[in-house]
Amino acid sequence: MFSSSNRRLFLTRAAIASGLGSGLIGRTLAWEPPTASATKGPFYPIPEISKQKYYDTDLTRLDAQSPIAQGQQILVRGVVVDMDEKPLDQVIVEVWQACDTGRYNHPQDKNDRPIDPNFQYWARILTGPDGAFSFRTIQPGKYPGRTPHIHYRLVAPNRPELVTQMYFESQSEFNLKDGIYMDLKPQQRKAVTVGFENKPIGPEPKDASGQPVEKLPTGHFRVVLGPKSDAKSTQPM
Repeated sequence: MFSSSNRRLFLTRAAIASGLGSGLIGRTLAWEPPTASATKGPFYPIPEISKQKYYDTDLTRLDAQSPIAQGQQILVRGVVVDMDEKPLDQVIVEVWQACDTGRYNHPQDKNDRPIDPNFQYWARILTGPDGAFSFRTIQPGKYPGRTPHIHYRLVAPNRPELVTQMYFESQSEFNLKDGIYMDLKPQQRKAVTVGFENKPIGPEPKDASGQPVEKLPTGHFRVVLGPKSDAKSTQPM
């Protein structure tokens, strides 16, 4: 009988002998499963989101002169990669969410919570060669029957679109009661649940005048897109 260590050694040597080689073995070990998909839901903001400028990524106000939306401001940084951890360029990242009261700016949202007239409920972002994206927003309120979450739609060149949702580690009590969240496998839930930590919003802790840079709760969302041949990266409406 092989011991477990001898069996691993045997399998490794067999892989090399069959032409896989150490490079491919390393690549296999680095493989990441795709981010779990979700339905768009009833509040995808058509047609308004298609008019949104790619560089307008501050959802906390409608423009530089408008009042600030209600709620706890947060900063979401992220990256879009493929299953080999390669950053993906020119990916359209759309986000939409509820405001601080838990209300969507959508005619189908009939709950009686007030709209925030100063909140920009959605954004469109285009990744660069590093696959990165970021946006400033507020912690979404708890929509009736759901845990707080942010919706994402990603459209990459030559790939099927991915629709998913991002959840908050701080909302674990509500997360565990959310049917959509709990339908995911444990590893999938972990990948779409983001922790936030208070950090400077700029690359340096102080600005050019020596003043401390503003800090915001900041989280990082890593989105992994499946292979180009995968026709089931997103669920139908």
